[in-house]
Amino acid sequence: MGITAEIIVVGNEILRGLTVDTNSAYLGGQLESLGIAVQRTTAIGDDRCAIRGAVDAALKRSELVICTGGLGPTSDDVTKAAVAGLFRSRLVLNLAVLRSIERRFARRGVPMPAVNRGQALVPRGAAVLRNPQGTAPGLLLERRGKLVALLPGVPHEARAIWKGSLRRMTARLAGRGAFVHTTLRAFGLPESAIAEKLGRVEARLAPGELAYLPGTHGVDLRLTLSGPDRRRLRARLSAIERDIRTTLGPVIYARGDETMASVAGSLLIRRKLTAALAESCTGGLVGDRLTDVPGSSAYFAGSVVAYGNAVKTRMLGVAADTLRRHGAVSVETAREMARGVRRRLQADIGVAVTGIAGPGGGTKDKPVGLVCFAVAGPTGTSADTRVFNGTRRVVKELAANTALDLLRRHLNR
Repeated sequence: MGITAEIIVVGNEILRGLTVDTNSAYLGGQLESLGIAVQRTTAIGDDRCAIRGAVDAALKRSELVICTGGLGPTSDDVTKAAVAGLFRSRLVLNLAVLRSIERRFARRGVPMPAVNRGQALVPRGAAVLRNPQGTAPGLLLERRGKLVALLPGVPHEARAIWKGSLRRMTARLAGRGAFVHTTLRAFGLPESAIAEKLGRVEARLAPGELAYLPGTHGVDLRLTLSGPDRRRLRARLSAIERDIRTTLGPVIYARGDETMASVAGSLLIRRKLTAALAESCTGGLVGDRLTDVPGSSAYFAGSVVAYGNAVKTRMLGVAADTLRRHGAVSVETAREMARGVRRRLQADIGVAVTGIAGPGGGTKDKPVGLVCFAVAGPTGTSADTRVFNGTRRVVKELAANTALDLLRRHLNR
Protein backbone atom coordinates (compact mmCIF):
# COMPACT_ATOMS: atom_id res chain seq x y z
CA MET A 1 0.00 0.00 0.00
CA GLY A 2 1.28 3.47 -0.91
CA ILE A 3 1.54 6.44 1.37
CA THR A 4 -1.54 8.28 2.53
CA ALA A 5 -2.29 11.96 2.92
CA GLU A 6 -4.72 14.35 4.56
CA ILE A 7 -5.71 17.86 3.58
CA ILE A 8 -6.63 20.50 6.15
CA VAL A 9 -8.34 23.66 4.93
CA VAL A 10 -8.14 26.58 7.37
CA GLY A 11 -10.43 29.60 7.42
CA ASN A 12 -13.55 30.89 9.12
CA GLU A 13 -14.74 32.06 5.69
CA ILE A 14 -14.75 28.43 4.50
CA LEU A 15 -16.86 27.24 7.44
CA ARG A 16 -19.33 30.10 7.04
CA GLY A 17 -19.82 29.48 3.36
CA LEU A 18 -18.39 32.85 2.37
CA THR A 19 -15.59 31.28 0.33
CA VAL A 20 -15.79 28.09 -1.72
CA ASP A 21 -12.94 25.68 -1.00
CA THR A 22 -11.28 24.76 -4.30
CA ASN A 23 -7.87 23.97 -2.83
CA SER A 24 -8.77 20.55 -1.45
CA ALA A 25 -10.29 19.46 -4.78
CA TYR A 26 -7.21 20.55 -6.69
CA LEU A 27 -4.72 19.05 -4.23
CA GLY A 28 -6.73 15.84 -3.93
CA GLY A 29 -6.54 15.36 -7.69
CA GLN A 30 -2.84 16.16 -7.75
CA LEU A 31 -2.05 13.74 -4.94
CA GLU A 32 -4.13 11.04 -6.58
CA SER A 33 -2.13 11.53 -9.78
CA LEU A 34 1.00 10.68 -7.78
CA GLY A 35 -0.55 7.53 -6.37
CA ILE A 36 -1.10 9.06 -2.93
CA ALA A 37 -4.43 8.21 -1.36
CA VAL A 38 -6.16 11.11 0.40
CA GLN A 39 -7.78 9.64 3.51
CA ARG A 40 -9.53 12.71 4.80
CA THR A 41 -10.16 16.40 4.15
CA THR A 42 -10.90 18.60 7.16
CA ALA A 43 -12.10 22.21 7.28
CA ILE A 44 -11.45 24.15 10.47
CA GLY A 45 -11.61 27.77 11.58
CA ASP A 46 -8.88 30.25 12.39
CA ASP A 47 -8.23 28.81 15.82
CA ARG A 48 -4.70 27.98 16.92
CA CYS A 49 -5.67 25.07 19.18
CA ALA A 50 -8.00 23.58 16.58
CA ILE A 51 -5.32 23.77 13.89
CA ARG A 52 -2.69 22.24 16.13
CA GLY A 53 -5.03 19.42 17.13
CA ALA A 54 -6.08 18.70 13.56
CA VAL A 55 -2.49 18.51 12.29
CA ASP A 56 -1.43 16.33 15.23
CA ALA A 57 -4.29 13.89 14.64
CA ALA A 58 -3.62 13.79 10.90
CA LEU A 59 0.05 12.96 11.43
CA LYS A 60 -0.95 9.92 13.47
CA ARG A 61 -2.94 8.58 10.51
CA SER A 62 -1.00 9.71 7.44
CA GLU A 63 2.51 10.26 6.11
CA LEU A 64 1.71 13.60 4.46
CA VAL A 65 -0.43 16.49 5.68
CA ILE A 66 -1.10 19.58 3.55
CA CYS A 67 -2.66 22.67 5.15
CA THR A 68 -3.96 25.59 3.14
CA GLY A 69 -4.85 28.98 4.55
CA GLY A 70 -3.84 31.08 7.52
CA LEU A 71 -0.42 32.25 6.25
CA GLY A 72 -1.39 35.86 5.58
CA PRO A 73 -0.16 38.95 7.46
CA THR A 74 -3.25 39.64 9.60
CA SER A 75 -4.10 38.64 13.16
CA ASP A 76 -6.43 35.82 12.10
CA ASP A 77 -3.64 34.06 10.18
CA VAL A 78 -2.44 31.63 12.85
CA THR A 79 -1.64 28.41 10.96
CA LYS A 80 2.12 28.89 10.95
CA ALA A 81 2.29 29.64 14.68
CA ALA A 82 0.02 26.69 15.50
CA VAL A 83 2.12 24.18 13.55
CA ALA A 84 5.37 25.66 14.86
CA GLY A 85 4.04 25.12 18.37
CA LEU A 86 3.15 21.51 17.58
CA PHE A 87 6.69 20.93 16.27
CA ARG A 88 8.16 22.87 19.21
CA SER A 89 9.96 25.04 16.70
CA ARG A 90 10.62 28.72 17.31
CA LEU A 91 9.69 31.25 14.61
CA VAL A 92 12.79 33.04 13.31
CA LEU A 93 13.21 35.83 10.78
CA ASN A 94 14.24 34.55 7.36
CA LEU A 95 16.09 37.39 5.65
CA ALA A 96 15.79 35.87 2.18
CA VAL A 97 12.00 35.70 2.53
CA LEU A 98 11.90 39.25 3.91
CA ARG A 99 13.91 40.60 0.98
CA SER A 100 11.63 38.76 -1.45
CA ILE A 101 8.55 40.37 0.12
CA GLU A 102 10.18 43.80 0.05
CA ARG A 103 11.06 43.40 -3.64
CA ARG A 104 7.48 42.43 -4.46
CA PHE A 105 6.15 45.62 -2.88
CA ALA A 106 8.89 47.69 -4.51
CA ARG A 107 7.90 46.42 -7.95
CA ARG A 108 4.39 47.68 -7.25
CA GLY A 109 5.79 51.05 -6.22
CA VAL A 110 4.38 50.96 -2.68
CA PRO A 111 6.12 50.64 0.71
CA MET A 112 5.83 47.31 2.49
CA PRO A 113 3.43 47.50 5.46
CA ALA A 114 5.13 46.52 8.71
CA VAL A 115 2.60 43.74 9.23
CA ASN A 116 3.99 41.84 6.23
CA ARG A 117 7.27 41.36 8.08
CA GLY A 118 5.52 38.61 10.01
CA GLN A 119 5.28 36.55 6.83
CA ALA A 120 9.09 36.29 6.87
CA LEU A 121 8.99 34.48 10.22
CA VAL A 122 9.71 30.82 9.56
CA PRO A 123 9.68 27.82 11.95
CA ARG A 124 13.28 26.84 12.66
CA GLY A 125 14.17 23.81 10.55
CA ALA A 126 11.37 24.31 8.02
CA ALA A 127 12.08 24.34 4.28
CA VAL A 128 10.85 27.46 2.51
CA LEU A 129 8.79 26.89 -0.66
CA ARG A 130 8.98 29.86 -3.01
CA ASN A 131 5.69 31.60 -3.78
CA PRO A 132 5.95 33.33 -7.20
CA GLN A 133 2.40 34.70 -6.93
CA GLY A 134 2.28 36.28 -3.46
CA THR A 135 4.05 37.30 -0.28
CA ALA A 136 3.39 34.21 1.88
CA PRO A 137 5.93 31.45 1.22
CA GLY A 138 4.98 27.82 1.54
CA LEU A 139 6.64 25.81 4.30
CA LEU A 140 7.60 22.17 4.66
CA LEU A 141 8.26 20.55 8.04
CA GLU A 142 9.24 16.98 8.89
CA ARG A 143 8.59 14.90 11.99
CA ARG A 144 9.75 11.28 12.27
CA GLY A 145 9.69 10.81 8.50
CA LYS A 146 6.28 12.42 8.07
CA LEU A 147 5.75 15.73 6.28
CA VAL A 148 3.55 18.75 6.89
CA ALA A 149 3.26 21.29 4.10
CA LEU A 150 1.75 24.73 4.69
CA LEU A 151 0.35 26.59 1.68
CA PRO A 152 -1.43 29.94 1.33
CA GLY A 153 -5.19 29.81 1.06
CA VAL A 154 -5.31 31.93 -2.11
CA PRO A 155 -5.89 29.25 -4.79
CA HIS A 156 -3.54 30.55 -7.50
CA GLU A 157 -0.76 30.94 -4.91
CA ALA A 158 -1.25 27.43 -3.52
CA ARG A 159 -1.19 25.99 -7.03
CA ALA A 160 1.93 27.92 -7.99
CA ILE A 161 3.83 26.55 -4.99
CA TRP A 162 2.57 23.04 -5.66
CA LYS A 163 3.69 23.16 -9.29
CA GLY A 164 6.94 24.95 -8.51
CA SER A 165 8.36 22.70 -5.83
CA LEU A 166 5.96 20.75 -3.63
CA ARG A 167 4.79 18.35 -6.32
CA ARG A 168 8.37 17.31 -7.04
CA MET A 169 9.11 16.77 -3.34
CA THR A 170 5.88 14.83 -2.86
CA ALA A 171 6.58 12.64 -5.89
CA ARG A 172 9.86 11.56 -4.31
CA LEU A 173 8.02 10.69 -1.12
CA ALA A 174 5.46 8.66 -3.05
CA GLY A 175 8.03 6.72 -4.98
CA ARG A 176 5.57 6.40 -7.87
CA GLY A 177 6.69 2.79 -8.32
CA ALA A 178 3.61 0.94 -9.47
CA PHE A 179 0.95 3.43 -10.38
CA VAL A 180 -0.18 4.86 -13.73
CA HIS A 181 -3.11 7.03 -14.75
CA THR A 182 -4.55 9.12 -17.53
CA THR A 183 -7.68 11.15 -18.26
CA LEU A 184 -9.61 11.03 -21.53
CA ARG A 185 -12.03 13.92 -22.09
CA ALA A 186 -15.36 13.29 -23.81
CA PHE A 187 -18.04 15.67 -25.09
CA GLY A 188 -21.34 15.25 -26.89
CA LEU A 189 -22.87 12.36 -24.93
CA PRO A 190 -24.23 12.26 -21.36
CA GLU A 191 -22.44 10.24 -18.70
CA SER A 192 -25.01 7.42 -18.82
CA ALA A 193 -24.73 7.01 -22.59
CA ILE A 194 -20.94 6.91 -22.40
CA ALA A 195 -21.07 4.31 -19.62
CA GLU A 196 -23.45 2.19 -21.70
CA LYS A 197 -21.15 2.30 -24.72
CA LEU A 198 -18.15 1.40 -22.54
CA GLY A 199 -19.84 -1.58 -20.93
CA ARG A 200 -17.63 -4.10 -22.75
CA VAL A 201 -14.47 -2.17 -21.84
CA GLU A 202 -15.46 -1.67 -18.23
CA ALA A 203 -16.27 -5.36 -17.78
CA ARG A 204 -12.55 -6.10 -18.04
CA LEU A 205 -11.56 -3.52 -15.43
CA ALA A 206 -11.33 -3.83 -11.67
CA PRO A 207 -13.62 -1.67 -9.51
CA GLY A 208 -12.30 1.86 -9.27
CA GLU A 209 -10.02 1.68 -12.30
CA LEU A 210 -12.39 3.80 -14.41
CA ALA A 211 -14.13 6.86 -12.95
CA TYR A 212 -16.67 9.12 -14.67
CA LEU A 213 -16.33 12.83 -13.85
CA PRO A 214 -19.11 14.85 -15.54
CA GLY A 215 -19.37 18.64 -15.84
CA THR A 216 -20.20 21.38 -18.33
CA HIS A 217 -16.89 20.60 -20.05
CA GLY A 218 -18.19 17.10 -20.83
CA VAL A 219 -17.28 13.85 -19.09
CA ASP A 220 -13.73 13.10 -17.97
CA LEU A 221 -12.86 9.41 -18.00
CA ARG A 222 -10.21 8.86 -15.35
CA LEU A 223 -8.18 5.64 -15.67
CA THR A 224 -6.10 4.61 -12.65
CA LEU A 225 -4.11 1.38 -12.56
CA SER A 226 -1.83 -0.01 -9.86
CA GLY A 227 0.23 -3.14 -9.51
CA PRO A 228 3.73 -4.54 -9.01
CA ASP A 229 5.11 -3.96 -12.53
CA ARG A 230 5.09 -0.41 -13.89
CA ARG A 231 5.98 -1.43 -17.46
CA ARG A 232 3.08 -3.85 -17.67
CA LEU A 233 0.77 -1.23 -16.19
CA ARG A 234 1.70 1.25 -18.89
CA ALA A 235 1.10 -1.32 -21.62
CA ARG A 236 -2.29 -2.19 -20.15
CA LEU A 237 -3.20 1.49 -19.81
CA SER A 238 -2.39 2.09 -23.49
CA ALA A 239 -4.52 -0.88 -24.51
CA ILE A 240 -7.51 0.33 -22.48
CA GLU A 241 -7.15 3.84 -23.88
CA ARG A 242 -7.17 2.46 -27.43
CA ASP A 243 -10.35 0.50 -26.69
CA ILE A 244 -12.09 3.59 -25.29
CA ARG A 245 -11.07 5.74 -28.25
CA THR A 246 -12.22 3.07 -30.71
CA THR A 247 -15.55 2.72 -28.93
CA LEU A 248 -16.32 6.43 -28.52
CA GLY A 249 -14.65 7.81 -31.64
CA PRO A 250 -14.89 11.62 -32.02
CA VAL A 251 -16.67 11.92 -28.67
CA ILE A 252 -13.15 11.84 -27.17
CA TYR A 253 -11.75 15.30 -27.78
CA ALA A 254 -8.67 15.49 -25.55
CA ARG A 255 -6.32 13.79 -23.14
CA GLY A 256 -5.01 15.01 -19.80
CA ASP A 257 -5.35 18.75 -19.16
CA GLU A 258 -6.15 19.75 -22.74
CA THR A 259 -9.29 21.85 -23.14
CA MET A 260 -11.77 22.10 -25.98
CA ALA A 261 -10.36 25.53 -26.77
CA SER A 262 -6.75 24.35 -26.88
CA VAL A 263 -7.68 21.41 -29.12
CA ALA A 264 -9.58 23.67 -31.53
CA GLY A 265 -6.66 26.10 -31.52
CA SER A 266 -4.16 23.35 -32.33
CA LEU A 267 -6.31 22.24 -35.27
CA LEU A 268 -6.54 25.81 -36.58
CA ILE A 269 -2.76 26.17 -36.39
CA ARG A 270 -2.20 22.83 -38.08
CA ARG A 271 -4.52 23.78 -40.94
CA LYS A 272 -3.22 27.37 -41.06
CA LEU A 273 -6.72 28.78 -40.64
CA THR A 274 -8.26 31.65 -38.70
CA ALA A 275 -11.61 31.77 -36.92
CA ALA A 276 -14.03 34.53 -35.96
CA LEU A 277 -16.99 34.37 -33.58
CA ALA A 278 -20.51 35.78 -33.56
CA GLU A 279 -21.97 35.34 -30.08
CA SER A 280 -25.39 36.21 -28.77
CA CYS A 281 -26.54 34.26 -25.69
CA THR A 282 -22.98 33.38 -24.62
CA GLY A 283 -22.03 37.06 -24.42
CA GLY A 284 -18.39 36.56 -25.39
CA LEU A 285 -17.77 33.36 -23.40
CA VAL A 286 -16.57 31.40 -26.45
CA GLY A 287 -14.03 34.11 -27.23
CA ASP A 288 -12.93 34.11 -23.61
CA ARG A 289 -12.26 30.37 -23.83
CA LEU A 290 -10.28 30.71 -27.04
CA THR A 291 -8.15 33.59 -25.76
CA ASP A 292 -7.37 31.72 -22.55
CA VAL A 293 -4.98 29.67 -24.70
CA PRO A 294 -1.50 31.23 -25.06
CA GLY A 295 -0.71 32.05 -28.67
CA SER A 296 -4.36 32.26 -29.73
CA SER A 297 -3.66 35.50 -31.62
CA ALA A 298 -2.19 33.28 -34.35
CA TYR A 299 -5.63 31.94 -35.29
CA PHE A 300 -8.34 34.00 -33.55
CA ALA A 301 -9.38 36.94 -35.70
CA GLY A 302 -11.87 38.41 -33.22
CA SER A 303 -15.54 38.34 -32.29
CA VAL A 304 -18.77 40.26 -32.46
CA VAL A 305 -21.00 39.98 -29.40
CA ALA A 306 -24.28 40.54 -31.22
CA TYR A 307 -26.66 40.41 -28.28
CA GLY A 308 -29.31 42.70 -29.77
CA ASN A 309 -31.07 42.18 -33.08
CA ALA A 310 -29.91 45.59 -34.34
CA VAL A 311 -26.29 44.51 -33.91
CA LYS A 312 -26.98 41.24 -35.71
CA THR A 313 -28.33 43.23 -38.65
CA ARG A 314 -25.89 46.15 -38.66
CA MET A 315 -22.64 44.33 -37.83
CA LEU A 316 -23.24 40.85 -39.23
CA GLY A 317 -25.64 41.48 -42.09
CA VAL A 318 -28.42 39.25 -40.77
CA ALA A 319 -31.47 40.06 -42.90
CA ALA A 320 -34.37 41.78 -41.16
CA ASP A 321 -36.69 39.36 -42.97
CA THR A 322 -34.79 36.39 -41.45
CA LEU A 323 -35.26 37.78 -37.94
CA ARG A 324 -38.93 38.53 -38.59
CA ARG A 325 -39.77 35.12 -40.07
CA HIS A 326 -37.56 32.84 -37.96
CA GLY A 327 -36.55 34.86 -34.90
CA ALA A 328 -33.17 35.60 -33.38
CA VAL A 329 -32.93 32.05 -32.01
CA SER A 330 -33.02 29.95 -35.16
CA VAL A 331 -30.64 28.02 -37.37
CA GLU A 332 -31.40 30.49 -40.16
CA THR A 333 -30.19 33.41 -38.06
CA ALA A 334 -27.19 31.41 -36.80
CA ARG A 335 -26.16 30.64 -40.39
CA GLU A 336 -26.29 34.30 -41.39
CA MET A 337 -24.39 35.30 -38.23
CA ALA A 338 -21.59 32.81 -38.99
CA ARG A 339 -21.31 33.89 -42.62
CA GLY A 340 -21.50 37.54 -41.63
CA VAL A 341 -18.73 37.45 -39.02
CA ARG A 342 -16.51 35.43 -41.33
CA ARG A 343 -16.93 38.09 -44.00
CA ARG A 344 -16.76 41.06 -41.62
CA LEU A 345 -13.54 39.95 -39.89
CA GLN A 346 -12.04 38.31 -42.98
CA ALA A 347 -11.56 34.96 -41.28
CA ASP A 348 -11.40 31.50 -42.82
CA ILE A 349 -14.11 30.16 -40.51
CA GLY A 350 -17.04 31.85 -38.79
CA VAL A 351 -18.73 30.33 -35.74
CA ALA A 352 -22.08 31.57 -34.43
CA VAL A 353 -24.17 30.86 -31.35
CA THR A 354 -27.60 32.26 -30.47
CA GLY A 355 -30.05 30.97 -27.88
CA ILE A 356 -32.27 31.43 -24.84
CA ALA A 357 -30.18 31.16 -21.67
CA GLY A 358 -33.15 31.82 -19.36
CA PRO A 359 -34.60 31.76 -16.86
CA GLY A 360 -37.23 33.69 -18.85
CA GLY A 361 -37.82 34.27 -22.53
CA GLY A 362 -38.84 30.77 -23.53
CA THR A 363 -41.98 29.74 -25.42
CA LYS A 364 -43.68 26.45 -26.24
CA ASP A 365 -41.89 26.29 -29.59
CA LYS A 366 -38.62 27.72 -28.31
CA PRO A 367 -38.03 26.64 -24.71
CA VAL A 368 -35.43 27.99 -22.32
CA GLY A 369 -32.14 26.27 -23.06
CA LEU A 370 -32.65 26.20 -26.83
CA VAL A 371 -29.40 27.17 -28.56
CA CYS A 372 -28.64 27.30 -32.29
CA PHE A 373 -25.14 27.05 -33.76
CA ALA A 374 -23.53 27.48 -37.15
CA VAL A 375 -20.06 27.07 -38.63
CA ALA A 376 -19.31 28.77 -41.94
CA GLY A 377 -16.25 27.94 -44.01
CA PRO A 378 -14.98 28.06 -47.60
CA THR A 379 -16.98 24.95 -48.53
CA GLY A 380 -20.30 25.95 -47.00
CA THR A 381 -22.19 26.38 -43.74
CA SER A 382 -23.45 23.76 -41.29
CA ALA A 383 -25.86 24.33 -38.43
CA ASP A 384 -27.04 22.49 -35.34
CA THR A 385 -29.57 22.93 -32.52
CA ARG A 386 -29.39 21.77 -28.90
CA VAL A 387 -31.59 22.13 -25.84
CA PHE A 388 -29.72 22.38 -22.53
CA ASN A 389 -31.06 22.06 -19.00
CA GLY A 390 -29.81 24.03 -16.03
CA THR A 391 -29.30 27.53 -14.75
CA ARG A 392 -28.52 30.48 -16.98
CA ARG A 393 -24.82 30.03 -16.30
CA VAL A 394 -24.92 26.30 -17.04
CA VAL A 395 -26.68 26.92 -20.36
CA LYS A 396 -24.03 29.49 -21.31
CA GLU A 397 -21.19 27.13 -20.32
CA LEU A 398 -22.66 24.23 -22.29
CA ALA A 399 -23.35 26.46 -25.29
CA ALA A 400 -19.79 27.80 -25.32
CA ASN A 401 -18.26 24.34 -25.16
CA THR A 402 -20.65 23.02 -27.81
CA ALA A 403 -19.67 25.86 -30.16
CA LEU A 404 -16.01 24.93 -29.72
CA ASP A 405 -16.82 21.26 -30.19
CA LEU A 406 -18.62 21.96 -33.45
CA LEU A 407 -15.60 23.97 -34.61
CA ARG A 408 -13.34 21.04 -33.65
CA ARG A 409 -15.49 18.56 -35.55
CA HIS A 410 -15.64 20.87 -38.57
CA LEU A 411 -11.83 21.08 -38.62
CA ASN A 412 -11.52 17.29 -38.32
CA ARG A 413 -13.71 16.58 -41.36
